[in-house]
Amino acid sequence: MHFKIRSTGRHLWTWVLLDATQMTVLESDRTFPSETQASAAALAFAKLVTRAGRSLTAGPSNALL
Repeated sequence: MHFKIRSTGRHLWTWVLLDATQMTVLESDRTFPSETQASAAALAFAKLVTRAGRSLTAGPSNALL
């Protein structure tokens, strides 16, 4: 999977997550005033998903509740 930054045609930008066949898996629900801001938002989303995945697969913690 990979991100692609797309113009909305109204001087705004959005990001989409594409699979290996170029099908859209997920699209941003926000638009951004620049391509750079859309790229930063896609990167931030990817980092959150990575962190959540690590958290879910880390196993139980030894900390007391």
